[in-house]
Amino acid sequence: MSNSKDTNKKRKAEREALREELLETQFELRTLERGSVLVLISGNDFAGKAEVIHSFYEWLDNRYLNTRAFGLPKGVDKRMPRMWRYWRTLPPTGELGFYLGSWYHQPLMKLSRGQISINRFTAQMQEILHFERMLNDEGIILVKVWLHLTDDERGARQRIDPSLLRQTVAMREWGDFSAADYEKVRESARLMTELTSSNESPWIRVPAADPHERDQRIGQIVLEAMRERLKNAPKPRPIYGWQPAQRDYLAQLDYSLQLSKDDYQQQLEHWQNRLRDLIQHPRFARRSLMLVFEGSDAAGKGGTIRRITQCLDPRILRVHGTRAPSDEERRMPYLWRFWRRIPAPGNVVVFDRSYYGRVLVERVEGFAADAEWQRAYAEINDFEQQLTDSGTLLIKFWLAITEEEQLKRFKDREQSPVKRYKLTDEDWRNRKRWPAYVQAMNDMVEHTSTRSAPWHLIPAEDKRHARIQALRILCEALDEELK
Repeated sequence: MSNSKDTNKKRKAEREALREELLETQFELRTLERGSVLVLISGNDFAGKAEVIHSFYEWLDNRYLNTRAFGLPKGVDKRMPRMWRYWRTLPPTGELGFYLGSWYHQPLMKLSRGQISINRFTAQMQEILHFERMLNDEGIILVKVWLHLTDDERGARQRIDPSLLRQTVAMREWGDFSAADYEKVRESARLMTELTSSNESPWIRVPAADPHERDQRIGQIVLEAMRERLKNAPKPRPIYGWQPAQRDYLAQLDYSLQLSKDDYQQQLEHWQNRLRDLIQHPRFARRSLMLVFEGSDAAGKGGTIRRITQCLDPRILRVHGTRAPSDEERRMPYLWRFWRRIPAPGNVVVFDRSYYGRVLVERVEGFAADAEWQRAYAEINDFEQQLTDSGTLLIKFWLAITEEEQLKRFKDREQSPVKRYKLTDEDWRNRKRWPAYVQAMNDMVEHTSTRSAPWHLIPAEDKRHARIQALRILCEALDEELK
Protein backbone atom coordinates (compact mmCIF):
# COMPACT_ATOMS: atom_id res chain seq x y z
CA MET A 1 0.00 0.00 0.00
CA SER A 2 2.84 2.35 0.89
CA ASN A 3 4.58 1.70 -2.44
CA SER A 4 1.35 2.47 -4.28
CA LYS A 5 0.95 5.78 -2.43
CA ASP A 6 4.55 6.71 -3.10
CA THR A 7 4.13 5.91 -6.80
CA ASN A 8 0.97 8.00 -7.05
CA LYS A 9 2.62 10.87 -5.22
CA LYS A 10 5.63 10.72 -7.52
CA ARG A 11 3.45 10.63 -10.63
CA LYS A 12 1.40 13.58 -9.44
CA ALA A 13 4.57 15.59 -8.87
CA GLU A 14 5.79 14.66 -12.37
CA ARG A 15 2.49 15.78 -13.93
CA GLU A 16 2.53 19.10 -12.08
CA ALA A 17 6.15 19.81 -13.03
CA LEU A 18 5.46 19.06 -16.69
CA ARG A 19 2.27 21.13 -16.66
CA GLU A 20 4.13 24.13 -15.27
CA GLU A 21 6.77 23.92 -18.00
CA LEU A 22 4.19 23.40 -20.74
CA LEU A 23 2.02 26.29 -19.60
CA GLU A 24 4.96 28.70 -19.37
CA THR A 25 6.19 27.68 -22.82
CA GLN A 26 2.69 27.93 -24.31
CA PHE A 27 2.50 31.60 -23.27
CA GLU A 28 5.93 32.22 -24.77
CA LEU A 29 4.72 30.64 -28.01
CA ARG A 30 2.02 33.33 -28.22
CA THR A 31 4.72 35.95 -28.76
CA LEU A 32 5.76 34.48 -32.11
CA GLU A 33 5.27 36.53 -35.24
CA ARG A 34 5.23 33.44 -37.43
CA GLY A 35 4.77 29.70 -36.98
CA SER A 36 2.98 27.22 -34.72
CA VAL A 37 3.17 23.62 -33.47
CA LEU A 38 0.89 20.95 -34.92
CA VAL A 39 0.66 17.51 -33.28
CA LEU A 40 -0.57 14.55 -35.35
CA ILE A 41 -1.78 11.71 -33.12
CA SER A 42 -2.31 8.34 -34.78
CA GLY A 43 -2.27 4.72 -33.70
CA ASN A 44 -4.42 1.99 -32.21
CA ASP A 45 -8.03 2.94 -31.39
CA PHE A 46 -7.55 1.51 -27.87
CA ALA A 47 -4.32 3.44 -27.22
CA GLY A 48 -5.99 6.50 -25.65
CA LYS A 49 -5.69 9.17 -28.35
CA ALA A 50 -8.55 11.19 -26.86
CA GLU A 51 -7.17 10.84 -23.35
CA VAL A 52 -3.83 12.28 -24.50
CA ILE A 53 -5.58 15.39 -25.82
CA HIS A 54 -7.69 15.65 -22.65
CA SER A 55 -4.45 15.87 -20.68
CA PHE A 56 -3.31 18.86 -22.70
CA TYR A 57 -6.68 20.55 -22.23
CA GLU A 58 -6.29 19.97 -18.49
CA TRP A 59 -2.73 21.32 -18.42
CA LEU A 60 -2.84 24.28 -20.81
CA ASP A 61 -4.82 27.41 -21.68
CA ASN A 62 -7.67 26.02 -23.82
CA ARG A 63 -8.14 29.31 -25.70
CA TYR A 64 -5.00 28.62 -27.71
CA LEU A 65 -5.53 24.93 -28.44
CA ASN A 66 -7.05 23.72 -31.71
CA THR A 67 -8.24 20.12 -32.13
CA ARG A 68 -9.60 18.55 -35.30
CA ALA A 69 -10.59 14.94 -36.06
CA PHE A 70 -10.61 13.65 -39.63
CA GLY A 71 -12.34 10.48 -40.69
CA LEU A 72 -12.85 9.37 -44.27
CA PRO A 73 -14.14 12.32 -46.31
CA LYS A 74 -17.90 12.77 -46.69
CA GLY A 75 -20.18 15.23 -48.44
CA VAL A 76 -18.40 18.26 -49.86
CA ASP A 77 -15.02 16.99 -48.57
CA LYS A 78 -15.20 14.12 -51.07
CA ARG A 79 -15.66 16.55 -53.95
CA MET A 80 -12.88 18.98 -53.01
CA PRO A 81 -9.09 18.52 -53.33
CA ARG A 82 -7.84 16.03 -50.75
CA MET A 83 -5.74 18.55 -48.80
CA TRP A 84 -8.44 21.25 -48.74
CA ARG A 85 -9.91 20.35 -45.37
CA TYR A 86 -6.47 20.23 -43.74
CA TRP A 87 -5.35 23.57 -45.14
CA ARG A 88 -8.49 25.28 -43.86
CA THR A 89 -7.95 24.12 -40.26
CA LEU A 90 -4.24 24.79 -39.72
CA PRO A 91 -3.49 26.43 -36.33
CA PRO A 92 -2.68 30.16 -36.40
CA THR A 93 0.71 31.55 -35.44
CA GLY A 94 1.57 31.05 -31.80
CA GLU A 95 -0.98 28.30 -31.16
CA LEU A 96 -0.90 24.57 -30.57
CA GLY A 97 -2.95 22.27 -32.80
CA PHE A 98 -3.92 18.59 -32.54
CA TYR A 99 -5.04 16.44 -35.48
CA LEU A 100 -6.65 13.05 -35.00
CA GLY A 101 -6.56 11.11 -38.22
CA SER A 102 -4.78 13.79 -40.26
CA TRP A 103 -3.80 13.50 -43.92
CA TYR A 104 -2.38 10.03 -43.28
CA HIS A 105 -5.67 8.40 -42.33
CA GLN A 106 -7.30 7.91 -45.73
CA PRO A 107 -4.30 6.47 -47.65
CA LEU A 108 -3.34 4.29 -44.67
CA MET A 109 -6.89 2.95 -44.41
CA LYS A 110 -7.07 2.23 -48.14
CA LEU A 111 -3.72 0.43 -48.21
CA SER A 112 -4.67 -1.66 -45.15
CA ARG A 113 -7.90 -2.69 -46.89
CA GLY A 114 -6.18 -3.43 -50.20
CA GLN A 115 -8.02 -0.59 -51.98
CA ILE A 116 -4.88 1.03 -53.41
CA SER A 117 -1.57 -0.36 -54.62
CA ILE A 118 1.73 0.12 -52.82
CA ASN A 119 2.90 2.25 -55.76
CA ARG A 120 -0.10 4.57 -55.41
CA PHE A 121 0.38 4.69 -51.63
CA THR A 122 4.06 5.56 -52.10
CA ALA A 123 3.14 8.37 -54.49
CA GLN A 124 0.65 9.77 -51.96
CA MET A 125 3.27 9.62 -49.21
CA GLN A 126 5.64 11.65 -51.40
CA GLU A 127 2.88 14.22 -51.94
CA ILE A 128 2.35 14.41 -48.18
CA LEU A 129 6.08 14.77 -47.53
CA HIS A 130 6.18 17.67 -49.99
CA PHE A 131 3.21 19.28 -48.19
CA GLU A 132 4.86 18.87 -44.79
CA ARG A 133 8.07 20.46 -46.01
CA MET A 134 6.01 23.41 -47.21
CA LEU A 135 4.50 23.72 -43.70
CA ASN A 136 7.99 23.52 -42.19
CA ASP A 137 9.13 26.31 -44.49
CA GLU A 138 6.19 28.39 -43.24
CA GLY A 139 7.35 27.97 -39.64
CA ILE A 140 5.01 25.15 -38.56
CA ILE A 141 6.69 22.43 -36.51
CA LEU A 142 5.03 19.05 -37.01
CA VAL A 143 5.04 16.47 -34.23
CA LYS A 144 3.98 13.06 -35.57
CA VAL A 145 3.12 10.54 -32.86
CA TRP A 146 2.12 6.90 -33.31
CA LEU A 147 0.59 5.37 -30.16
CA HIS A 148 1.53 1.73 -29.95
CA LEU A 149 -0.08 -1.23 -28.19
CA THR A 150 0.93 -4.87 -28.55
CA ASP A 151 -1.81 -7.41 -29.37
CA ASP A 152 -1.80 -8.56 -25.73
CA GLU A 153 -2.11 -4.98 -24.45
CA ARG A 154 -4.93 -4.18 -26.88
CA GLY A 155 -6.78 -7.35 -25.95
CA ALA A 156 -6.36 -6.64 -22.24
CA ARG A 157 -7.84 -3.15 -22.61
CA GLN A 158 -10.81 -4.52 -24.52
CA ARG A 159 -11.46 -7.18 -21.89
CA ILE A 160 -11.15 -4.75 -18.99
CA ASP A 161 -13.45 -2.13 -20.50
CA PRO A 162 -15.43 -3.25 -23.58
CA SER A 163 -17.18 0.15 -23.78
CA LEU A 164 -13.93 2.08 -24.11
CA LEU A 165 -14.44 3.03 -27.75
CA ARG A 166 -18.07 4.03 -27.20
CA GLN A 167 -17.10 6.40 -24.39
CA THR A 168 -14.15 8.14 -25.99
CA VAL A 169 -14.56 11.47 -27.78
CA ALA A 170 -11.94 10.42 -30.34
CA MET A 171 -12.95 9.17 -33.75
CA ARG A 172 -12.81 5.44 -34.43
CA GLU A 173 -10.05 5.40 -36.98
CA TRP A 174 -10.06 1.68 -37.68
CA GLY A 175 -13.52 0.49 -36.65
CA ASP A 176 -14.06 -3.20 -35.89
CA PHE A 177 -10.75 -4.52 -37.16
CA SER A 178 -9.76 -8.08 -36.40
CA ALA A 179 -6.28 -9.13 -35.26
CA ALA A 180 -5.40 -9.93 -38.88
CA ASP A 181 -6.64 -6.50 -39.95
CA TYR A 182 -4.48 -4.81 -37.32
CA GLU A 183 -1.46 -6.69 -38.63
CA LYS A 184 -2.14 -5.14 -42.05
CA VAL A 185 -2.40 -1.72 -40.39
CA ARG A 186 0.93 -2.27 -38.66
CA GLU A 187 2.60 -3.26 -41.93
CA SER A 188 1.12 -0.22 -43.67
CA ALA A 189 2.16 2.03 -40.79
CA ARG A 190 5.72 0.72 -40.93
CA LEU A 191 5.88 1.59 -44.63
CA MET A 192 4.33 4.98 -43.92
CA THR A 193 6.92 5.88 -41.30
CA GLU A 194 9.77 4.75 -43.54
CA LEU A 195 8.52 6.96 -46.38
CA THR A 196 7.58 10.07 -44.40
CA SER A 197 10.02 10.36 -41.48
CA SER A 198 12.11 13.41 -42.30
CA ASN A 199 14.76 15.27 -40.35
CA GLU A 200 12.26 18.08 -39.69
CA SER A 201 9.27 15.85 -38.88
CA PRO A 202 10.15 12.28 -37.86
CA TRP A 203 7.54 9.79 -36.67
CA ILE A 204 7.81 9.12 -32.92
CA ARG A 205 6.56 5.78 -31.64
CA VAL A 206 5.15 6.02 -28.10
CA PRO A 207 4.14 2.94 -26.02
CA ALA A 208 0.58 3.50 -24.78
CA ALA A 209 -0.03 0.69 -22.28
CA ASP A 210 0.62 2.93 -19.25
CA PRO A 211 -1.52 6.11 -19.53
CA HIS A 212 0.70 8.14 -17.21
CA GLU A 213 3.91 7.25 -19.01
CA ARG A 214 2.20 7.81 -22.38
CA ASP A 215 0.95 11.29 -21.49
CA GLN A 216 4.21 12.31 -19.85
CA ARG A 217 6.20 11.19 -22.88
CA ILE A 218 4.01 13.03 -25.35
CA GLY A 219 3.90 16.10 -23.12
CA GLN A 220 7.70 16.17 -23.09
CA ILE A 221 7.83 15.76 -26.88
CA VAL A 222 5.44 18.69 -27.38
CA LEU A 223 7.36 20.79 -24.85
CA GLU A 224 10.61 20.21 -26.75
CA ALA A 225 8.88 21.07 -30.04
CA MET A 226 7.57 24.38 -28.67
CA ARG A 227 10.98 25.25 -27.26
CA GLU A 228 12.61 24.41 -30.59
CA ARG A 229 10.19 26.69 -32.40
CA LEU A 230 10.87 29.52 -29.92
CA LYS A 231 14.61 29.06 -30.15
CA ASN A 232 14.96 28.84 -33.93
CA ALA A 233 13.06 31.05 -36.35
CA PRO A 234 12.13 29.38 -39.66
CA LYS A 235 14.89 29.75 -42.21
CA PRO A 236 13.94 29.91 -45.90
CA ARG A 237 15.20 26.79 -47.63
CA PRO A 238 17.65 27.76 -50.40
CA ILE A 239 16.50 26.89 -53.91
CA TYR A 240 19.29 25.31 -55.95
CA GLY A 241 19.40 25.48 -59.70
CA TRP A 242 16.71 28.15 -60.12
CA GLN A 243 17.23 30.12 -63.34
CA PRO A 244 15.44 33.25 -64.61
CA ALA A 245 13.56 33.11 -67.90
CA GLN A 246 15.59 33.94 -71.01
CA ARG A 247 12.51 34.60 -73.12
CA ASP A 248 10.52 37.86 -73.25
CA TYR A 249 6.94 36.67 -73.57
CA LEU A 250 5.45 40.18 -73.55
CA ALA A 251 7.60 41.36 -76.44
CA GLN A 252 6.17 38.63 -78.66
CA LEU A 253 2.56 39.83 -78.37
CA ASP A 254 0.81 41.76 -81.14
CA TYR A 255 -0.43 44.92 -79.47
CA SER A 256 -2.02 46.25 -82.66
CA LEU A 257 -5.01 43.85 -82.56
CA GLN A 258 -8.33 45.69 -82.42
CA LEU A 259 -12.09 45.19 -82.72
CA SER A 260 -14.59 47.67 -84.08
CA LYS A 261 -17.42 48.65 -81.78
CA ASP A 262 -20.07 46.87 -83.90
CA ASP A 263 -18.01 43.71 -84.19
CA TYR A 264 -17.35 43.83 -80.45
CA GLN A 265 -21.04 44.09 -79.55
CA GLN A 266 -21.92 41.19 -81.83
CA GLN A 267 -19.18 38.92 -80.47
CA LEU A 268 -19.85 39.95 -76.88
CA GLU A 269 -23.47 38.83 -77.13
CA HIS A 270 -22.46 35.56 -78.80
CA TRP A 271 -19.80 34.55 -76.26
CA GLN A 272 -21.79 35.66 -73.22
CA ASN A 273 -24.74 33.55 -74.36
CA ARG A 274 -22.38 30.65 -74.98
CA LEU A 275 -20.84 31.01 -71.51
CA ARG A 276 -24.27 31.14 -69.90
CA ASP A 277 -25.29 27.92 -71.64
CA LEU A 278 -22.09 26.12 -70.66
CA ILE A 279 -22.36 27.05 -66.99
CA GLN A 280 -25.98 25.83 -66.98
CA HIS A 281 -25.01 22.50 -68.55
CA PRO A 282 -25.83 19.55 -66.23
CA ARG A 283 -22.23 18.29 -66.39
CA PHE A 284 -20.92 21.52 -64.91
CA ALA A 285 -22.57 20.62 -61.59
CA ARG A 286 -19.82 18.02 -61.12
CA ARG A 287 -17.04 20.46 -62.05
CA SER A 288 -15.95 23.89 -60.86
CA LEU A 289 -14.34 26.87 -62.56
CA MET A 290 -11.57 29.11 -61.26
CA LEU A 291 -10.35 32.13 -63.20
CA VAL A 292 -7.14 33.96 -62.33
CA PHE A 293 -6.58 37.46 -63.71
CA GLU A 294 -3.18 39.09 -63.52
CA GLY A 295 -1.62 41.86 -65.56
CA SER A 296 -0.14 45.34 -65.58
CA ASP A 297 -1.86 48.08 -63.61
CA ALA A 298 -4.66 49.64 -65.74
CA ALA A 299 -4.63 46.72 -68.19
CA GLY A 300 -8.40 46.31 -67.96
CA LYS A 301 -8.77 43.31 -65.65
CA GLY A 302 -11.85 44.73 -63.91
CA GLY A 303 -13.68 45.46 -67.17
CA THR A 304 -12.93 42.00 -68.54
CA ILE A 305 -14.10 40.33 -65.34
CA ARG A 306 -17.37 42.28 -65.46
CA ARG A 307 -18.11 41.07 -69.00
CA ILE A 308 -17.67 37.51 -67.78
CA THR A 309 -19.57 37.74 -64.52
CA GLN A 310 -22.54 39.78 -65.75
CA CYS A 311 -23.97 36.73 -67.52
CA LEU A 312 -23.52 34.30 -64.58
CA ASP A 313 -25.84 33.39 -61.73
CA PRO A 314 -24.55 35.36 -58.69
CA ARG A 315 -25.57 32.49 -56.40
CA ILE A 316 -22.75 30.32 -57.74
CA LEU A 317 -20.24 33.15 -58.28
CA ARG A 318 -17.58 34.72 -56.09
CA VAL A 319 -15.11 37.42 -57.14
CA HIS A 320 -12.10 37.94 -54.87
CA GLY A 321 -10.00 41.07 -55.17
CA THR A 322 -6.65 40.14 -53.68
CA ARG A 323 -5.02 42.79 -51.54
CA ALA A 324 -2.28 42.80 -48.92
CA PRO A 325 -2.95 40.05 -46.36
CA SER A 326 -4.93 40.89 -43.21
CA ASP A 327 -3.50 40.40 -39.72
CA GLU A 328 -5.22 37.01 -39.54
CA GLU A 329 -3.86 35.96 -42.94
CA ARG A 330 -0.33 37.00 -42.02
CA ARG A 331 -0.50 34.55 -39.11
CA MET A 332 -1.11 31.64 -41.47
CA PRO A 333 0.90 29.96 -44.27
CA TYR A 334 0.88 31.98 -47.49
CA LEU A 335 -1.51 29.80 -49.51
CA TRP A 336 -4.00 29.36 -46.66
CA ARG A 337 -6.24 32.29 -47.65
CA PHE A 338 -6.47 31.02 -51.23
CA TRP A 339 -7.25 27.42 -50.24
CA ARG A 340 -10.21 28.83 -48.29
CA ARG A 341 -11.61 30.47 -51.44
CA ILE A 342 -11.40 27.73 -54.06
CA PRO A 343 -14.71 26.85 -55.76
CA ALA A 344 -16.95 23.95 -54.74
CA PRO A 345 -18.43 21.78 -57.52
CA GLY A 346 -20.95 23.74 -59.62
CA ASN A 347 -19.42 27.08 -58.60
CA VAL A 348 -17.28 29.78 -60.20
CA VAL A 349 -14.52 31.74 -58.44
CA VAL A 350 -12.68 34.68 -60.01
CA PHE A 351 -9.45 36.10 -58.60
CA ASP A 352 -8.70 39.72 -59.53
CA ARG A 353 -5.01 39.31 -58.69
CA SER A 354 -4.14 36.18 -56.81
CA TYR A 355 -1.57 33.98 -55.11
CA TYR A 356 0.82 34.99 -57.89
CA GLY A 357 1.46 38.14 -55.88
CA ARG A 358 4.26 36.26 -54.13
CA VAL A 359 6.27 35.98 -57.37
CA LEU A 360 5.24 39.42 -58.64
CA VAL A 361 4.69 42.34 -56.25
CA GLU A 362 6.15 40.60 -53.16
CA ARG A 363 9.25 39.67 -55.14
CA VAL A 364 9.76 43.06 -56.79
CA GLU A 365 8.96 45.14 -53.70
CA GLY A 366 11.12 42.95 -51.44
CA PHE A 367 8.25 41.73 -49.24
CA ALA A 368 9.38 38.11 -49.73
CA ALA A 369 12.92 36.77 -49.37
CA ASP A 370 14.57 35.33 -52.48
CA ALA A 371 14.21 31.77 -51.22
CA GLU A 372 10.51 32.35 -50.47
CA TRP A 373 9.47 33.59 -53.90
CA GLN A 374 11.73 31.12 -55.70
CA ARG A 375 10.18 28.29 -53.68
CA ALA A 376 6.68 29.62 -54.46
CA TYR A 377 6.73 28.47 -58.11
CA ALA A 378 6.73 24.81 -57.10
CA GLU A 379 4.20 25.45 -54.31
CA ILE A 380 1.84 27.18 -56.75
CA ASN A 381 2.20 24.40 -59.33
CA ASP A 382 1.38 21.84 -56.64
CA PHE A 383 -1.67 23.86 -55.51
CA GLU A 384 -2.97 24.16 -59.06
CA GLN A 385 -2.35 20.49 -59.84
CA GLN A 386 -4.45 19.48 -56.85
CA LEU A 387 -7.26 21.73 -58.10
CA THR A 388 -7.26 20.33 -61.63
CA ASP A 389 -6.93 16.74 -60.40
CA SER A 390 -10.13 17.21 -58.37
CA GLY A 391 -12.17 18.50 -61.33
CA THR A 392 -11.58 22.25 -61.27
CA LEU A 393 -11.07 23.95 -64.61
CA LEU A 394 -8.39 26.55 -63.96
CA ILE A 395 -7.84 29.30 -66.52
CA LYS A 396 -5.15 31.95 -66.03
CA PHE A 397 -5.09 35.26 -67.93
CA TRP A 398 -2.37 37.89 -68.18
CA LEU A 399 -3.65 41.14 -69.70
CA ALA A 400 -0.70 42.98 -71.22
CA ILE A 401 -0.28 46.61 -72.24
CA THR A 402 2.80 48.63 -73.19
CA GLU A 403 4.47 51.09 -70.86
CA GLU A 404 3.29 53.98 -73.06
CA GLU A 405 -0.34 52.81 -72.98
CA GLN A 406 -0.23 52.47 -69.21
CA LEU A 407 0.92 56.08 -68.83
CA LYS A 408 -1.90 57.25 -71.08
CA ARG A 409 -4.47 55.35 -69.01
CA PHE A 410 -3.05 56.66 -65.75
CA LYS A 411 -3.46 60.24 -66.98
CA ASP A 412 -7.00 59.51 -68.19
CA ARG A 413 -7.87 58.14 -64.77
CA GLU A 414 -6.57 61.29 -63.11
CA GLN A 415 -9.06 63.34 -65.13
CA SER A 416 -12.06 61.04 -64.59
CA PRO A 417 -14.26 61.55 -61.50
CA VAL A 418 -15.48 57.93 -61.64
CA LYS A 419 -12.06 56.36 -62.23
CA ARG A 420 -9.82 58.57 -60.11
CA TYR A 421 -10.21 56.22 -57.13
CA LYS A 422 -8.50 53.44 -59.10
CA LEU A 423 -5.21 55.34 -59.27
CA THR A 424 -2.99 55.20 -56.18
CA ASP A 425 0.51 56.25 -55.18
CA GLU A 426 1.39 52.57 -55.27
CA ASP A 427 0.49 52.43 -58.99
CA TRP A 428 2.95 55.23 -59.76
CA ARG A 429 5.63 53.59 -57.63
CA ASN A 430 5.14 50.23 -59.39
CA ARG A 431 5.46 51.95 -62.74
CA LYS A 432 8.99 53.06 -61.89
CA ARG A 433 9.94 49.39 -61.60
CA TRP A 434 8.53 48.34 -64.96
CA PRO A 435 11.63 46.33 -66.05
CA ALA A 436 11.63 44.38 -62.77
CA TYR A 437 7.95 43.52 -63.18
CA VAL A 438 8.53 42.43 -66.78
CA GLN A 439 11.27 40.03 -65.64
CA ALA A 440 9.07 38.75 -62.81
CA MET A 441 6.22 38.16 -65.24
CA ASN A 442 8.43 36.27 -67.69
CA ASP A 443 9.78 34.11 -64.86
CA MET A 444 6.23 33.43 -63.68
CA VAL A 445 5.11 32.23 -67.12
CA GLU A 446 8.28 30.21 -67.60
CA HIS A 447 7.91 28.34 -64.30
CA THR A 448 4.13 28.07 -63.82
CA SER A 449 2.61 27.62 -67.29
CA THR A 450 1.84 23.91 -67.06
CA ARG A 451 -0.05 21.47 -69.24
CA SER A 452 -3.08 21.45 -66.92
CA ALA A 453 -2.98 25.20 -66.16
CA PRO A 454 -1.28 27.18 -68.95
CA TRP A 455 -1.07 30.97 -69.03
CA HIS A 456 -3.09 32.84 -71.65
CA LEU A 457 -1.32 36.09 -72.57
CA ILE A 458 -3.71 38.62 -74.08
CA PRO A 459 -2.60 41.94 -75.60
CA ALA A 460 -4.97 44.51 -74.07
CA GLU A 461 -4.08 47.79 -75.78
CA ASP A 462 -7.59 47.51 -77.22
CA LYS A 463 -9.94 46.67 -74.36
CA ARG A 464 -12.65 45.33 -76.64
CA HIS A 465 -10.25 42.83 -78.20
CA ALA A 466 -9.00 41.69 -74.77
CA ARG A 467 -12.50 41.09 -73.42
CA ILE A 468 -13.59 39.02 -76.40
CA GLN A 469 -10.36 37.02 -76.34
CA ALA A 470 -10.85 36.15 -72.67
CA LEU A 471 -14.48 35.14 -73.24
CA ARG A 472 -13.56 33.03 -76.26
CA ILE A 473 -10.73 31.22 -74.44
CA LEU A 474 -13.00 30.58 -71.46
CA CYS A 475 -15.88 29.20 -73.54
CA GLU A 476 -13.66 26.97 -75.66
CA ALA A 477 -11.94 25.55 -72.58
CA LEU A 478 -15.28 24.92 -70.85
CA ASP A 479 -16.70 23.32 -73.96
CA GLU A 480 -13.74 20.95 -74.18
CA GLU A 481 -13.89 20.14 -70.46
CA LEU A 482 -17.61 19.31 -70.51
CA LYS A 483 -17.25 16.97 -73.47
